[in-house]
Amino acid sequence: MLMVSPVTVREWARKGVLPSVSTAGGHRRFLLDELKTFAATHGIHVEEESVEEESTEAAADPMRILLVDDNEIFATYLREVIVHANPAVRVEWACDGFEAGQLTEAFRPQLVIVDLQMPGIDGIELCKRLRASATTAKARIILLSGALTEERIAAARAAGVDEWLGKGATRAEILRTLRLPAAPARVQPGADDADDMRA
Repeated sequence: MLMVSPVTVREWARKGVLPSVSTAGGHRRFLLDELKTFAATHGIHVEEESVEEESTEAAADPMRILLVDDNEIFATYLREVIVHANPAVRVEWACDGFEAGQLTEAFRPQLVIVDLQMPGIDGIELCKRLRASATTAKARIILLSGALTEERIAAARAAGVDEWLGKGATRAEILRTLRLPAAPARVQPGADDADDMRA
């Protein structure tokens, strides 16, 4: 709902910026009303959660997206944003360029989202290799970075990147960049997601 990673939410709670309660097991819980108040105070637009239904057509030929990021927490968050928008989409995760190379042949992604800074092969070099491979030559490639600069964007263009995305992007910005249409949805009254750390 707040469109930030669980790490950021935990840090806000630790500093007392975002009110929370602790369970006997030491887990934090956030009340929905307090989340909405926090969002309004900090100028964050809260999008209501909904449950999507898979369409028969999408299920027959689901879109394939490969996430390449050594940050598992952020990769998990991004996957949830994608699957929430369209549960029919198939998403695979690679923690580095080497694993991405292994996955691409079998998975044959139509869209690859690559983190700029990774150990070993960095994002720019991986994008060059993806463009040079017959398997991913026509795939859309999006470069992901927490610190986009004009120099990095220029290097991304030269490497064959189609678009780039900041790690602080909102859900709407992520889906717009991915060009991922939302699946038909129905809202279930009374659904309470306050216990979810990703709220």
